[in-house]
Amino acid sequence: MADPIPPSPQPPPEPGGATPEHDPRPWQTLFTRQAFRNRWVGVALDQVLLPTGQVYEYTRLEPAGVGVGVVGFNAAGQVLLEREYRHGVGQVIWQLPGGLASPDEDLQAAGLRELLEETGYAPRAVTRETVRYLGAVWDNPALGPGQSHLFAAWDLAPADRPRRDPAELVTLHWRPTQWLREAVGRGEIQDRVVVAAVAYCMLNGWI
Repeated sequence: MADPIPPSPQPPPEPGGATPEHDPRPWQTLFTRQAFRNRWVGVALDQVLLPTGQVYEYTRLEPAGVGVGVVGFNAAGQVLLEREYRHGVGQVIWQLPGGLASPDEDLQAAGLRELLEETGYAPRAVTRETVRYLGAVWDNPALGPGQSHLFAAWDLAPADRPRRDPAELVTLHWRPTQWLREAVGRGEIQDRVVVAAVAYCMLNGWI
């Protein structure tokens, strides 16, 4: 008599015992009321039906556009950072050049445009080797669908004078990559875009 066929191996459970078939169920939006909107953000109030059957009001932010950010390196391998007062947290913080893409604007072009407008720097040449896409991060998935797309650019050089918005009062600073890694590690830099850009660059072995 032949030996019984062993059962097919099952994939190991994900960390915490959760598997995709046990994911939480999405909520159902019953209706939405627009509470506020200006050039920067919209505030929407969603009436939602939870999987438990409970009706719940959820406040959601609607972004004015898609975010872009650029981690830029000069010929010496230093990283270009900004210091800017951010009124939302009441602090001067470290950040990368970036902003919002215009509707239908190519995201890489938007990132390089923001880099030039805020810093006056640009890659000497834009090629597949000097500008690379890193990835995207949710800005705050609990509050809305806003995303920031991140790029790395090498061989930056002065290209024009900065053309900043009136409220963009920033200073520019070149820092070694080791300093950048350490500043993220010790919590001096907490901006999500910088932290994510450092992680992407480290995964690629660039810093």
